[in-house]
Amino acid sequence: MKEKTSSKTVLIAMTGGVESTVAAYLLKKQGYRCIGVGLQLFADGEESGPFADVAVLDLNKIKGICNYLDIPFYAVNAADIFTDKVLDPLVGRVLSGQTFEPLVFLNSVLLDVLLEKAKKFQTTLVATAHYAKVLKNQKTGAFELMVANDLEFDQSYSLARLEQKHLENLILPLSEIRKKEVEKIGELIKVDFIPRIKSNYKHIMHDPRMARLVEARSSKDLRRTGNIYDYVSDASICEHQGIHHYYVGQSGLVFDKKSEIQIDPLKQIVSIVPFKGNIFIDYPKRLKHQQILVSGFLPATNLDMSLPMSCYVKMSPKGEKIPCRLFFKNNAQALVEFDNPREGLLVPGQFLVFYNREHDKGKVVGSGLVENSGMFDEFNYNTLPEKKEETDEDQEETNQGHIVKLGF
Repeated sequence: MKEKTSSKTVLIAMTGGVESTVAAYLLKKQGYRCIGVGLQLFADGEESGPFADVAVLDLNKIKGICNYLDIPFYAVNAADIFTDKVLDPLVGRVLSGQTFEPLVFLNSVLLDVLLEKAKKFQTTLVATAHYAKVLKNQKTGAFELMVANDLEFDQSYSLARLEQKHLENLILPLSEIRKKEVEKIGELIKVDFIPRIKSNYKHIMHDPRMARLVEARSSKDLRRTGNIYDYVSDASICEHQGIHHYYVGQSGLVFDKKSEIQIDPLKQIVSIVPFKGNIFIDYPKRLKHQQILVSGFLPATNLDMSLPMSCYVKMSPKGEKIPCRLFFKNNAQALVEFDNPREGLLVPGQFLVFYNREHDKGKVVGSGLVENSGMFDEFNYNTLPEKKEETDEDQEETNQGHIVKLGF
């Protein structure tokens, strides 16, 4: 981040939670002139659905917190840009049988809005309450995104889509302190914080309210109905009422208990074919990948892409960092390769973040989206395991002593 002196004006994103309140409190203690900003992401009367835990729903309460801190507060209607940059792409991904990381792209929207509003106050400085660091590289002059001191709550994954225009103007007041310390400081601030609604779902895309959000923002003919099939045998199991009710990786599929339909709870959805409305299930242990094709690769500024690099990839906000090799391709693409095959399925659209180190002092070197994943056998690159008929054909060809498959 820029060299910042006290008495400068900074716009800080306020949610009414303990983190953003403490961040504003600390900035003010350091001598900054703080201006609180709350983003309204949904139009009046519109349901926030799965975004209830991140959408600002009580602007008056946030204004009250800012009054207590003795800082001005402004509400900004960001519903249009949020729809354009987050909701519309999200709906498109769901209807394509893919996934999306809306909170990552929401952070880009947040910074864009803050920087635009900052111009009206003759400043370029903005702040958020994320647990991460921004440091200036003294050799290159570039601003780099680093992991937080508190690795357990590090949020660099969620900020990995930020660009130089964001990083060079961004202050992260919580970068050097741990969450427990933030909570202790919060006890000194005598206000009623807005509690964060904890989701019962591992990922926001798994929230059943997502289906209602998609229905409200898409035409019925795009929400294809169809059948659920066993992937290996191609046998039809049952009909379903729309692909938007399902996601790749979903397990424990349950239907009407009065029905005779029985689905092995250990099987999960491995593929959704949107234009046909077909859904395929299989055992996840049969799924393996050793390579990942990445699209939309965004490298860190001044990253040397002339040669492959050894690094670590993180596949979810709370996921582990996995060692890999990263090969750079044209057209914002990259190839990830692991030393050994890994069990499980990666979903097209899944967000990946790459780091130069596994633990502390790690730096984000790039990010991108899963285009596909799989592994090579002797003849092919397979994104999914063979089906029964393919296995039978392979055995027949082996018995006949010749191979007709072509590699690529």
